This record gives sequence, structure tokens and C-alpha cells, in this order.
Amino acid sequence: MKTILSAILLNLLGIHAYAQINWAVCLDGKDNNLRIGMDSICKCWTLEAWIKPDMDEWKKQEVIIGGGEYSRLNSLDYLPLVIDNGRICNVGAGLYGGEVPKGKWTYVAAVCDGTHVILYVDGKETARKDTATTILPGSIGINESAESAFGGCMDEVRIWTAALTEKELQQWMYRPLTARHDKFPYLKGYYNFDDFSDDLSLNRAGEGRMSFHLRNGRLKQYGNAPLAYAVKNDNPLFHAEYHAQQLFKVVSIPSEWDADKGSRDFQLLKLRIEAQGEKSPLRVEELTLDFGLCSVIEDIEKIHVYYAGSKPRSGIRHKLTDKDIVPRSGKLHIRLTDKEHTLLKHGTNYLLITADISPQAAQGNRLGATALSVRMGRKTITPVQAKDCLPIWVTKDSQSDVHILKVLQWNIWHGGNHLGKEGRERIIDLIKASHADVVTMQEAYGSQEMIAQGIGFHMQTASADDNLSLYSRYPIRKIPTKSTFFSNPAVLTMPNGREVYVNACWLRYAYRPEYTCSYANYGMDPRQWAAEDSILGMEDMKRLLINDCYPYLTSSMPAIIGGDFNAGSHLDWTRKAASLHFGYAAEDLPISRYMYEEGFKDSFRVLHPDELERGEGTYAVIFGQSQTSRIDFIYGKGNNLLPLSSKIIRTMPEIDDVWPGDHAAVLTTYEIK
Repeated sequence: MKTILSAILLNLLGIHAYAQINWAVCLDGKDNNLRIGMDSICKCWTLEAWIKPDMDEWKKQEVIIGGGEYSRLNSLDYLPLVIDNGRICNVGAGLYGGEVPKGKWTYVAAVCDGTHVILYVDGKETARKDTATTILPGSIGINESAESAFGGCMDEVRIWTAALTEKELQQWMYRPLTARHDKFPYLKGYYNFDDFSDDLSLNRAGEGRMSFHLRNGRLKQYGNAPLAYAVKNDNPLFHAEYHAQQLFKVVSIPSEWDADKGSRDFQLLKLRIEAQGEKSPLRVEELTLDFGLCSVIEDIEKIHVYYAGSKPRSGIRHKLTDKDIVPRSGKLHIRLTDKEHTLLKHGTNYLLITADISPQAAQGNRLGATALSVRMGRKTITPVQAKDCLPIWVTKDSQSDVHILKVLQWNIWHGGNHLGKEGRERIIDLIKASHADVVTMQEAYGSQEMIAQGIGFHMQTASADDNLSLYSRYPIRKIPTKSTFFSNPAVLTMPNGREVYVNACWLRYAYRPEYTCSYANYGMDPRQWAAEDSILGMEDMKRLLINDCYPYLTSSMPAIIGGDFNAGSHLDWTRKAASLHFGYAAEDLPISRYMYEEGFKDSFRVLHPDELERGEGTYAVIFGQSQTSRIDFIYGKGNNLLPLSSKIIRTMPEIDDVWPGDHAAVLTTYEIK
């Protein structure tokens, strides 16, 4: 009734609201897996959603917001908002609220204010308990198995790092969020699904490297089961109405990638501008950039500014200036001249800033730009700045120096089939952008031929459906092995005639317990981890070196082993860095120690020796609860092998796009003297 009266009043006053098409996501209750990978939230939090369960019989448990893969940890609640036998429930608190009807839109929420957990149905409190919990909101509509998958429609999923009051819930439950919400700075996740596609849906509140965009996938990566899809929302209570256009959020996201000397259109940073409404649209007129991060400003020859569409993965590039921009001081004001593409549209608007890098830029110089402000008419906006991105450095590549060899190590996760319909295309894009000369790959599983054709490299693999694959820009001479699942050895010949031994490997993992993804548990014993690695991965590596490596090495031949070692390093799990690993230290981890005893050096740690300052991980890069577990390595051996740069690649070359696998990649640039 209030909504109807408000609409009548607006019409009488001549104030017209513009209604947008409102979309919801439809889940099959069987196999759909919407991963957001959000990390844990402590003590104060709020979860909200509109849900319309299908008419199928209730399962014992159906997840609205869960932890997702690798979330079964005893240190937190990985089922913070579920339906248990038809009733709203918070599992961590053991709290059960009101019933949820079938086939009808219902608003549900769970709130923790630091001392109580409270459940709401249709804006009214239905249960309360004196407790506080830490939650992991890593997935929507599912946790880890089909047995708890939600079936039906869902919309307006909101995740906060603050406790909303009942009044605030009721005030905003029937309409979209805007920046006028009193708790807006605490909004961590906002999924309205209006941009939902086969691949992703953006987190409108996302910031930084881990924007927690939604990845649309399935539990079973193979087969033809349908993905979740968008449908028009028929909720009669919710109204997506806007008046004059207003800003929702402006976020600046820098690249983490290093830049090769002489690169053109290298992506420096991207602005994601979220606007709401179409009436009286805003226009972006000027950007102010700061280049104070650059070691030498002349390393950047030109700056380009583009409108890049409404999706992070996009081929749209409309140049927004009519002349070359040459930065010659720390601060640069850029006036945008394109009138069509600087006018904001309802939803997401991306502006991309790229740079031409000087061929004379020195190896190891730092690059970078910061977006200080965005001017729109009389408004000057300071973008939200990312705080979790790695610095950008100048590197060399084999095109500019014949002594350079770039090696990329990557486990692509079941053939790259876990993300929508374009997971493998994203893998090809990343390999090309890395300018790698050699790729050591695990879990290729049927994608190797497509990848080899996409990047145009020589390939070595045991079979078209095998685990390991090795790609090389240069000719490969195969080395025989009896352990094709664990070892893929070869000798490649560089254009200058230099031969290099390379092996793409995979080692067995400790599973009592699998510590690399479950270390955020109380009561673990690192001595068990070392014992398990000693009888599994350690034996695999010994066999590889004795049978597949040493018999084929000459005294002057450098050796490079890239692999998913499925084990941590004694150089990471030190007492100094225990704070990164849930308080645990594991300095006796055996495989990395063995590699050093055999003369192999971990290229990443050679160049980044401070394990506390550079504690980033490779597994599992898309899950917020596991960001410091480094199990993918590139080891090198040889007096003539010098690592120049090494970086854990955990973001796509197209800034703000979603990562297609579960492991990060490792990229090391070697100089072979």
C-alpha cells in the first residue's frame, strides 16, 4: 500500500521515476555453482536476499549464502544463511527462524551485532541468540555439494561488514540500494544480477584485486547441464525505480602485471563507475592521474584513455581524447573530448588507462598510476583505491633480448572448464599476454590441443586427455618417462642454440589432512604435514630427478622445473610469517628443502626473500579464505641461469575480469648467460 501511495504522490507532483528492468538469477537446485570467493567477516555482519524457492519438496538443507569449496573449517561458520527443513537458519549459532513459503518471493536476512545473531523473514525478527560468529560468505545458492543446492530464484543479495538495524532492513528491502544508505561504506557485496551472463555477474560494491565478482559455473565441469541464468523478476513487492541518475560507486583498480620494455597499450589501471538511472545522465569530463609511483617518468612514452564498455572482458575500445598524452610530471590532468562515450549509462561503465612503455626503460624500474579524481560537471569524485595490489615493474622479454627465457607455471583446473563458456579462452588470453616462451601446465585434461593452437606453440603431452602439458615457443626434444602423470620432461633449443632442460610436474598431496587448503583450522599439527609430504610428494620428486632429469643434464645445461608441488615451502612457513598461516609454522616441510639440497633455487623466493612482506599464495586464488598458500613453483639450477623477475600472476590481463582457475600462475623471467 505504501508503494502505491508513493507512486501516486510522485505523479501528482510531476516527479517521474524511471523503472529499470529488474532481473533475478534462476538456480536449478542440482548443479549450479555461483562462486564469489569472499573472505571471512568477523563479529558484525549482515546478509540479505530476496528468494523465491521452487515448488519441489524441501531438501533437509538449502543454502542461500554458504562458504563454497574448501570452506569446511572449524574456525568459522560456512553456512551463515540457509533454509533448514523449510525454516530460515544460521548454522553457526544453531539458530532457527520462521518458515519460508514455496513459490513465493520472500525477503530473508541474518544479522550479527557482535553479541547477538538475529534472523528476519519479510523484515520481521523471527529468532535471536546471544552469540557472535565469524562467517565465510563464499558462494550463493550452494556450499560444496548438490545435496544442499538451492532451487528457485534469487535477487538483491547483499553482504555487509556491519549490523543493520530492523528499521534499516525494512527501509531498504523493497528497493535497490543506493549510496544514500546510512551503512553504505560497510557494503562488501551487492549482487542484483541485472548484468548476469554465462560467465559472471559483477559485485556492484567490489573494490580492489579481489572484487568478489560472481563466477557462474557448475559443480561438475563436464557435460551439458545448464548454467544458472537470468529471468525477469516478477516480485510484486520490489521496485527498481530511479529518478535523476546518481553515482553508486567509483573504483580505481590498478594492474598487477609487470610490463615488458617497449610494450604498447599496456593496461595500467581501470575505473569502474557504477551509475543508477537514465534520466539526466552524468558525463565524465576530466581525470586527474598521479604518476608518483614511477621510478622514471620517461619510461612512459604515451597515455591512452578508452571507454571499455560495461563488462570487464570486452573488446570495446573507444578513445576518449583527440591527441597524444605525454606525462612529464607527477600529476596529469586529462580532459576527455569524446561526448558520446563519456556519458554514463545505467549500470557499469569502464574507463581504461593504458601506457606505451619506452624500449629504453630499465629492467626493475617501477611503473604505476593512481586515479586521484574524476570530474563530472560540478562534481569531483575521489575513486575508491585498491589496497591489495602488487607493484608493477619493467621486465625484459625474448623479443628484445635473445638471452631471455620467460617461464609460466599454471595449473588450469580441470582443463579450464569451471568458468562459464569462456574459461579456456581466458587461459589462452593470459598465456599470450604473459609473453611466456615456455608454459609448464597441470590439469590440461582435454584442453591441450585447443591451447596449443590458440598460442601457436610446440606442445608435448602424453595424450590428449592427460594431466601434464608442456608448451614451448622453441623446438622440443622429448625425454622418455615412465611417470607421465607426474613428470613431463624435455629439452628445448633456443634460437641462439642454447639447450635448456624443462619439466612440467605434478606431485601427490598430503591428504591426512590436505593442509594447503585447510590450514585455517584449529588443532592442526604441522608435523603431520611434513610426514605426509615425505612419503608422497617427496618420493615423486626424487623419482623425477633420478630418472627423468639427471641422466639427461650436461654440465653446462640449465634446468628448470615448473610444477604444482601440492606442498608448501619451508621458506614460507616460518615462525616469522606464522601470522599469514593461521598461526602455524612448518619449517620442516621436506620437498622444498630437498630441492635446495639438490641445487635448485625457488625463483620467486630468490627475488622476494622476505616471506612476511611477500607472502602471497598460489592456492586457491579465487577463495578468500586461502590467499597465502604457495604450492606452485618454478625451480632453476645452473650457474648460467639468472632469475631477473618473478611474480605470482593472480589477476587477468584484462583488469577486473574474473580468474578462470583455482591456482594462480607463476611467471619467471630468466637470463641465460
